[in-house]
Amino acid sequence: MVMRRSTTRPAQGIDPWMLEAERTVQRISTRPDLGPAPRSSLVALGLLAALRALGLVLVAEAVARGIAGLAVGTLSTGSVRAILVLGMSGVLLRAAAEWATETSARRVAIAVKQNLRGRLWRHMVQAHDPRGGTAVLATDGLDDLDEYYLQSVPAIVAAIVVPPLLLVRILAADWVSALAIVVTIPLVPLFMVLIGRHTGQRTDAALRALARLSDHLAELARGLPVLVGLGRVEEQTDSLDTIQRIYGRRTQETLRWAFLSALALELIATISVAVVAVFLGLRLLGGSMDLQPALLALLLAPECFTVFRRVGVAFHASQDGLAALHRVREHLEVAPGTDLREAHGATVRVAGLEVRYSGRGAAALTGLDAELSGIVAVTGASGAGKSTFLSALVGALPVDAIVHGRVTGIEADLVGWSPQSPRVFGATPRAELALYGADPAAALAEVGLSRVAESAAAELSPGELRRLSVARALARVDAGARLLVLDEPTAHLDHHAAELVRNAIVRRAERATIVLASHEPMTLDLATSTIRISGQAGRADDDASALTEAARDGDLGASPVPAVDGNADQGRYGRGPEQGVCAGADEQVSDETGGAQRLSLGALIGAHGGLWAGAVGLSVLATSLGLALTALSGWLIVRSSVEEYIMYLLVAIVGVRAFGIGRSVATYAEQLLTHHAAFRTIDDLRLRLWRAIAARGTGSRRLLEGGAPLDYLVTQADELRDQLPRVVTPLISGVAVLLGATLTTWLVTPEFTVLVGAGLVTTMALGAGLVATVERGGDVARVAGRSRLVRGSASLSAAAADLRGNGVAAAAVDQLDEINRKQAAAERRATRGAGLGTAAVTAGTGLLAVLVAVSDPAVDAERASVIALLCLALGESLAAWVSAVHRVPSVRSLLQSLGSVLGPFPQATWGVGAPNGPVNSVTLEKVTARYPHTARPAVAGVDAVARTGCWLFLDGPSGSGKSTLLSAVMGALPLSGGTIWAETSPITTFAEKEWRSRVAWCPQDAYVFDSTLRGNLLLSRPAAQAPDDAALRRVLERVGLTVLLDALPDGLDTRVGAGGRALSGGERQRLAVARALLTRADVLLLDEPTAHLDAPTADAMMEDLRTAAHDKVVILVSHRHNDRRPEDQVVRLS
Repeated sequence: MVMRRSTTRPAQGIDPWMLEAERTVQRISTRPDLGPAPRSSLVALGLLAALRALGLVLVAEAVARGIAGLAVGTLSTGSVRAILVLGMSGVLLRAAAEWATETSARRVAIAVKQNLRGRLWRHMVQAHDPRGGTAVLATDGLDDLDEYYLQSVPAIVAAIVVPPLLLVRILAADWVSALAIVVTIPLVPLFMVLIGRHTGQRTDAALRALARLSDHLAELARGLPVLVGLGRVEEQTDSLDTIQRIYGRRTQETLRWAFLSALALELIATISVAVVAVFLGLRLLGGSMDLQPALLALLLAPECFTVFRRVGVAFHASQDGLAALHRVREHLEVAPGTDLREAHGATVRVAGLEVRYSGRGAAALTGLDAELSGIVAVTGASGAGKSTFLSALVGALPVDAIVHGRVTGIEADLVGWSPQSPRVFGATPRAELALYGADPAAALAEVGLSRVAESAAAELSPGELRRLSVARALARVDAGARLLVLDEPTAHLDHHAAELVRNAIVRRAERATIVLASHEPMTLDLATSTIRISGQAGRADDDASALTEAARDGDLGASPVPAVDGNADQGRYGRGPEQGVCAGADEQVSDETGGAQRLSLGALIGAHGGLWAGAVGLSVLATSLGLALTALSGWLIVRSSVEEYIMYLLVAIVGVRAFGIGRSVATYAEQLLTHHAAFRTIDDLRLRLWRAIAARGTGSRRLLEGGAPLDYLVTQADELRDQLPRVVTPLISGVAVLLGATLTTWLVTPEFTVLVGAGLVTTMALGAGLVATVERGGDVARVAGRSRLVRGSASLSAAAADLRGNGVAAAAVDQLDEINRKQAAAERRATRGAGLGTAAVTAGTGLLAVLVAVSDPAVDAERASVIALLCLALGESLAAWVSAVHRVPSVRSLLQSLGSVLGPFPQATWGVGAPNGPVNSVTLEKVTARYPHTARPAVAGVDAVARTGCWLFLDGPSGSGKSTLLSAVMGALPLSGGTIWAETSPITTFAEKEWRSRVAWCPQDAYVFDSTLRGNLLLSRPAAQAPDDAALRRVLERVGLTVLLDALPDGLDTRVGAGGRALSGGERQRLAVARALLTRADVLLLDEPTAHLDAPTADAMMEDLRTAAHDKVVILVSHRHNDRRPEDQVVRLS
């Protein structure tokens, strides 16, 4: 798909996210062809359709014989027995075929989804597509294919098989009726094609827009921590609300066309059946045909038209799945990035390496030649191309990179790599290292991470994550890798932790060629040779420093001793999730940061009770009109066989026509209103979830990272939205229809009240019981499995480059395949239960119709026909009720999961005031803070002061609580003790919104949105206060990005790619700092702002930061001593 990029600046006051959401969509010019299902499956579906048709013929034959026998008084014990055998055979045959059809279609759908999902996962790690929407596509998107295989394919097969079989039987009974059907049947496919052509373009455009908006929802979910840090949650809440309303409007537009098509087809089918009924009635009235063949034709004729109507309805219902398949194919058509590596050669050689990125005027690397052996240091200024060179060595360049040259002596599976911005796939450090083939205990001990072995990976500090990344790469060397590539291996680390890492690196010098990039002198001193990259070409230096003296003496060869992590307080490291498959794939309870709130279905839909009440009322009306249509049609035919005057029947004829049209219109209105209510309900819930996650802020890393926001805001919310119309309306209307049918029976034929009432209740109870027994939690497991899949897919997408570069991508995908296999088993189990429920309803209503026809010879044929046909017509409504009962446990599970996010959590008690004027000082007095799910504090008894002109410098080993303290200052983490003062007032005396607006946080490795440079910078302020181009250029100059900006052809409108992948690590960090500077906050919280920067660039940026923030209170976290000044207050945490 080619999108036109805007090269003009948005007008003042326009939210860049809304511009992204409204970007022009391109119509799908060719509908994707799913290709034929397996021939055996199509044959099986055809045979099952034939069996269903045969079952219907037998049931219709039994009912027609019974009512005709009542009419002429010829029923005998033998004939009743024959009718019962005939009817029961038809009922059982039809029910079994219904169950087998649904089960077979589901198996095909599961097989296709498994195949496509696996292919998409493998392509994700090859093409490295980190977009959050890709994870949604791999899960929710592919699940939309269910509608195609469960509805469209069986409907198409039935449309081919069923009408000819039914016409044969109708022809045998009455050739005139058969001729009428043959003449009118072509009207349905004709109008179906005409309607499809008229609505196709609108539907395609709406579906393409939905795909784009889905990506934006996923992007907002992934970038939520940054929005929290910038104090921009409220305004982006409005953007989220607008985006989801656009999403809802586009979806409902698609549904409106689908439902309108269904309405047209329903009316056509109704009119066509009416034509047949008129022929039958007139001929009965004239005495030219008997009642039994007329009833048989009346019962079979609607099915001849219904199968075609189902094709049209199913086609529109499956459009989401078709669009998802189109997007999957678009992804799979993207060629993997160029990998120049060749295995031959004893040493690693690079010849003429040139790398260019799309949208960049100059090459990132040009003409680099080198021979790599020993420990090679790669040096150069930030943005010169060091990470590009290392990515080329490990085969992790972006797919849009243009690469030339040769790289020899590297076997792709024998590489260990620690990237600049590592991402984790495993749920815990232990699980991550096990994936990489390491002995987790020894690997963690070597880098001082033993105490976090079972912690959630999402809760690791950046320093701990860095050491885990190095430990993974070292494990690859221990497993036989001959090349070790390390990008900033000691960034974010205190001296002790960095020394552990350096010692571990040197211990591998004898076993592998080591290539490392770093800006830290002590790490560079490990090198035996140096490659300096200036952005134009690289050259090898022969005068690099040698191994450290300790390494030469062999002192580092001994087994490492578990080292103290530098954090005397271990309270933060409570028991993490069980060793899981992937980050975020563990049980949902791990996301809870407080007590769970009971989110009831009544409370959820109560806010829009009027809409839901209207939807239920329309559903009952539509069903009642349909039942009245069927029952009155039966009465009309029977009455025509004995009535002499047509005037007596005209009222009934008009009634039949009115009921048919009324049912179609009421169904159309009910569908629109039900889906509108579902969207309104979930839109409100999604905003509540967004605010609840944002309110926890940085106080719950588990909730903000690891795919959890994506799961809650997109996957689970959308799943609940899809379930509500299938549960709320059918549950209530099903009971109402049951009561109405029983009351109608009592009014028309009191003799059958007990039989019909008890039979219907038994049918519903049997259907629900079979579902519960056979399914055994399958639907709940299916919903939970979807969450695991989307979290696992998000983790795979985020960590794709890490996995591919280390040669363990296949192992990671294998783990997801196992989840996928379990998900398929849960879906099959759920389908067996649902199919049996539907079969039980089909059997129960069919058997009731037969029993009504023969159980009481004293009842006249007219009244018996009303109740018999009423029972047959109840099948669809009761099946929907049983299906709704089947879905109740999954809805309850979703409500419980989402309720855990909305539940209470520890938070400060805020006031209602605001600071009087600018905040010029922040004082920490005996501050103690702990994470909600831990018993011991992360920091305790901290005293410090930060003033304008006098920065507060937080120092200490990795994991000592520096970032935790910043969370407390933000107000995101409540204090267990002590006070934080703004001027002379505790911050909790202010309104939370007021204090958050005074604080801006720039985290380590801050997320960069998939937008433009301008779009990322504009997020720093409300749309009404958007800075102009001059202000944007000034702030980029302050962080040292002027050279980059001038080199970009599109300037500020250059797109930075998903996660900012078009930028180097240092450029991403500086862009994040610029974003924080643009805010008008009084307090700046800077967490390792100079990470990934060379010394001159870091010094220059810090000087500019000092100037730009001269009137702000700044709290700085850094391991770089040059970042501090004598006048700063230094607090060392331990």
